[in-house]
Amino acid sequence: MIRGLYSAASALQVATEQQEVTAYNLANSTMPGYRERGLVFESFDRVLGRIDTPTGDIVGARTVQAYNDFRPGSIQETGNPYDLALAETDRFFVLTTPNGPVYTRNGSFHPDTNGQLVSQGGYVLQGQDGPITIPRDATNFNIASDGSITANGEPIGQIRVVRFANVSQLTAAGPTLYTAPASAGLQAAPARILTGRIEGSNVQPAETMVRMIIGSRYYDAAQRSLRAIADAIQLDTRPTQG
Repeated sequence: MIRGLYSAASALQVATEQQEVTAYNLANSTMPGYRERGLVFESFDRVLGRIDTPTGDIVGARTVQAYNDFRPGSIQETGNPYDLALAETDRFFVLTTPNGPVYTRNGSFHPDTNGQLVSQGGYVLQGQDGPITIPRDATNFNIASDGSITANGEPIGQIRVVRFANVSQLTAAGPTLYTAPASAGLQAAPARILTGRIEGSNVQPAETMVRMIIGSRYYDAAQRSLRAIADAIQLDTRPTQG
């Protein structure tokens, strides 16, 4: 019975974590460049099976890994000259933060008070030779499809774009920001940049709502099982009358 109690408790924990991730995906379903997140689970029998033959005596499940689903989102036209989308699905913009570079597919940029192109969070967009600064007197600003930028007919920079040999190594540092260890295999990469467009989230709201409903049922079932087993244990431990 104790094994059943542990199994129900671990199922409740797994269901809770899954619901949290699903809710987070749904909340960011309209965020440009957002990539859906997911969890990988495994049973404790499987963990033990790496060493010994599973016996079935130890039951339960746990979360093993969180992952990012890097399938592309749809390209949306905005007409804003500072909105940028990457045509290649495995490329990333590079932003400068106080803690180092981060990588994003969210191409919603704007000039700050210093004329530098920055993200919605205020992080500077990296060019090949440093930040890209738009002159204050610029009357003709253009970003070409190869990422080169001109103002008043003069070149002022080239947007830096990268890719990774192992994108699964990226770690989320915000809704649309990622950090990368050396093992991710950072590479400079040419890219086709679409101006006046932005890439949307790859979350499908209808499918995500269905997963949330199913997850809620799993949670309720685990909760009922836990309560029923706990009640049975209490009955077994009551002193007998007589």
